[in-house]
Amino acid sequence: MPDKFSKRIGIIGYGQIGASICEQIRQSKDLHLEVAFVYEADPQKRKSIPAAVAIESMDQAAGFKADLVVESAHPDAVGRFAEKVLQHTDLMIMSVSALADAELEVKIRHTCRQHGTHLYIPHGATLGLDGLKDGNSIWEEVSITMKKNPMNLNFEAVPDIRPQDISSRTILYDGPTRGVLPLYPKNVNSHATLAMATLGMDRTRSVLVADPALDLSIIEIDAVGAGTRIHIERSNPIKGVTGKLTILAVMESIKKILGSQEIIRIC
Repeated sequence: MPDKFSKRIGIIGYGQIGASICEQIRQSKDLHLEVAFVYEADPQKRKSIPAAVAIESMDQAAGFKADLVVESAHPDAVGRFAEKVLQHTDLMIMSVSALADAELEVKIRHTCRQHGTHLYIPHGATLGLDGLKDGNSIWEEVSITMKKNPMNLNFEAVPDIRPQDISSRTILYDGPTRGVLPLYPKNVNSHATLAMATLGMDRTRSVLVADPALDLSIIEIDAVGAGTRIHIERSNPIKGVTGKLTILAVMESIKKILGSQEIIRIC
């Protein structure tokens, strides 16, 4: 039974991240959270959703009075549902790569202003965003380099590349962030997040490297300007296309958005 402090979370997508959010909410009563609804388009994944919270259409979502909806599905889901959700509640998106579509970003901003709602972008796998945002007025260059085993990359949007054919370290992309997002949308949400927080989609540089020797996900962020230089490097275990640290960071972002119950908070 939820207590009087509980906030209600709606979830779009019941893959690795969506299922993990549900499980953490179920196991951790001190989070003061409850699942309002879960929407999953894939019939096979839908079978795993607890019947009490499963919905068949996002047209039903508004009736469940969620305090926050979390998208953890695919950039297409952001395009399809963001405006509809933002008409009645706040939305946090994991598929930040959807914002490569400049027209969609404009529509989202308009909807938020019209209805007094907010779109949240979690830091996810992108560490150090506070410091990077603090230096926005001085950065001349910002770049992010991601290195993964090709078997941990999703090539659905680039079917001419076969991961099993990559036998040595290969640079798959090196250029403006906006260009990499439609090519590897499930892998480069951290690139989109960094770009949104700093120099933008067209001035932030993205590098994506496939290396069959790796069993970790490695992200390196560099920012340079006015004699100041920041270098951040993070490596962590990975399952599928999502690193463990990313999933942990999602729950921290949810708690920050909805208001932590901690007595002493570091902000």
